Amino acid sequence: MSLINDALKQARKTPPRNLPTTVPPPRPAADDPSFFPSWLLPSLVVFLIVAAIFFIGWAVAHRNVRALVAEPESAGSSTQEVAAFSLPVSKPRPVEPPPINPADAPKLQGIFYSPTAPSAIVDGKTVRPGDKFGAYRVKAISKYTVTLIGPDKREFQLGMGN
Repeated sequence: MSLINDALKQARKTPPRNLPTTVPPPRPAADDPSFFPSWLLPSLVVFLIVAAIFFIGWAVAHRNVRALVAEPESAGSSTQEVAAFSLPVSKPRPVEPPPINPADAPKLQGIFYSPTAPSAIVDGKTVRPGDKFGAYRVKAISKYTVTLIGPDKREFQLGMGN
């Protein structure tokens, strides 16, 4: 114990170290340089407004051109005017939809539609696009139908309640 007491007495006799008594004041937050210049945000807002006006104008103009092309010209107008204002429009070929619910098809019992992960219950089994069950393969699942490919490679659709 005397060693501890001797050490404490000696520590009291030694002069304290010279520590700085004053701490420098912190720098004000306003003096810190900003990561983004002050003009960046207003210029970004102006740019986005101008871009939005441009795209809205383009969409309205594009819609009007489609309306002009789709409307037939009156009989009194010359063919030269029609050629000047009409754009060549390719008409899509009509696609024959696959038959819905053939007699020998499996029974669709429910559809759980999600754009990212659709699924359906067919003959009591949960299926997703690309799955195989029995002799059939699921090609696609929409909100109201399930498109299957049969063993003969023909497509057909299953609908609810049909």
